[in-house]
Formats: sequence, structure tokens, C-alpha cells
Amino acid sequence: MREANGRKIVFSYPGLDQGVLDGCAYHYKEASDDVERGNPITLQELLYARGLPAAAKTKLVRHRDTSGKIDINDLYRNHRPAFLDYQRQQGNRVFDKCDFLVACLGEPGSQSRFVGVFQVLGIERETEEHFYYHLVEVPGFADLKERVIFDWGRAAISWHQWLRPEVGKAVLEIQPKPFSQPFTDYLDFTLSFAELTQLVTSQSPRDEWCRMLSATAGVYLILDQSTGKQYIGSASGTEGIWGRWKDYVATQGHGGNVELVKLLAADAHHGRHFQFTVLMTLPKTMTRPEVIKREYLFMKKLGSRANGLRACLGIG
Repeated sequence: MREANGRKIVFSYPGLDQGVLDGCAYHYKEASDDVERGNPITLQELLYARGLPAAAKTKLVRHRDTSGKIDINDLYRNHRPAFLDYQRQQGNRVFDKCDFLVACLGEPGSQSRFVGVFQVLGIERETEEHFYYHLVEVPGFADLKERVIFDWGRAAISWHQWLRPEVGKAVLEIQPKPFSQPFTDYLDFTLSFAELTQLVTSQSPRDEWCRMLSATAGVYLILDQSTGKQYIGSASGTEGIWGRWKDYVATQGHGGNVELVKLLAADAHHGRHFQFTVLMTLPKTMTRPEVIKREYLFMKKLGSRANGLRACLGIG
């Protein structure tokens, strides 16, 4: 970490101590009260440095549904055309005097997540109830999308406001790049160890993968693609499958399993051959012996006890 303007910037990767680096995350750690604080990095600095004209008429737009009818985060991540249609459809002429929109998703409190810059090219069509704006996403901001968390300000009730150069929007955090593959179903995916590592390091508790995998216990399979050998394990406890898979990332792939430890001792990068998938989901209320019983059933079905990567039962 390093001192900057009376605050500590804490980086997620040691040795990286300046700039917005690809895949690097940092956040501010508040300094003690006796340290005079300077000006933090602002959203304007990041956007203007990438080509947004400071003199342009630009509005900040904060998408957040408080009615409970629409899941804005799900709409944005998994139904992008519908999200873009939602954004351009307005009940009033709120974008008439804008050159650009800076779109963001509402986070808890006054926090907001940047998701793109759009040029306003006028109204395409209108009905008795809505105006449909022609919005075109502006390239050049991909390295910031979904990563920059900034303070919307005191007017969190208002969903749009002008972005003014003289009124800086403080950047609170720049996160690692988000995981690109959407979560669809527990039984619909496989993850390489590289993908699992990216997933674990990019998710926050409110993100879909973390939320869904934390919500269930279950039985899972690790396939060593270099040999075809299988490791069948199980997950229970408060964090469910998510908590168990985090252990694999934290241990470079072995998760405490004896046979996997041996593989990584012989080749520290052997984890690159591992593929993770869920075989069965189970209620988190199930006792550990009940979960292990299901795990053993899959070991019998798939023959992994005879030709697998498991020294004993019950480790997970």
C-alpha cells in the first residue's frame, strides 16, 4: 500500500502501486482523523482521461428499481438488450439537452457502479406514454465498466443529475474485472481452475455467482483433464459450495486433499488442468453425514473410488 492525499490506497496485488491497472483492484483506507485528507480520485478524472469531453453536456444516470418489480442487476448482466431498451425508454424528455449519458447501477446507500458512456443522438420515436432515445455506447471505457464504484452524493433519491467538472464524484473503489460468464443454473456450467480463480477474486457477496453458490450445499466434481481422473467432493456449512471452492483458489488448487496436494507438489501449476462442476445441490440444513452419504453415492456411480483422486472420504 502507499500513502496518497492523506489516505492509504490498498491494492489487491502486491507491488502494483499506481494507476488503474488491468485486472488490479484498490480501495481507499481512511486515514486517522489527525491526518489532513486531500482530494480523492474522481469519476471525472477517469472519464475525461479516456476522452469524454469535459465541456460536453453530460448526465449521470443511476439505474435502481425500488418497487421490487425489476431486478436491474439481473437485467444488465443477463438481459443486456432489455437493459438498453429500459434505459432509452423514458416517460419525460429527460435527455433532450444531453450530449452524453454516464450510466451506472445503484449500489447500497449512495454508492454507484459505472457501466458505460452513451452518446445521445436524439429521440428515435415517441408514443403517448414514452420517448425512445437513440443512445450509442461510446468505446474507450471498457477497462472501467463494472469496476468503478463512486459516491453518487447526497441526492441519492434522484436518479439523474448533471456531471459537472467542478463537482467531483469521489471514486470509492476500483474492483478487479468482473467475471464475464453469466450464472444460469447449477448444473449448466463447467469452470476451469483459471476461471474459478477469476470468479472468486472478482465477486462480491451481492454478485450472482457468489450469491447462488453460497445458497446451497452439494456434491461437486473436479476433473483432471490431463489424466481423466476424478475427484468427487462435497460442500456444506454456511457458505455452501462457494465457501468450499474458495478453499481451492486459496491453496492454488488442492483444497487440502491429499492426492491433489501430491500433484501440486510435483507441479505447482498442475491446477491449470482442473475442471470444476456441480453434480447435485443439497439443502444447507442437511447434516454433514447426510451430505457425505450423497457424495459416496456419486463416487460409486462414477467409479472414482477406484480410479480417482481421493485418499479418504469426508474431507470435502
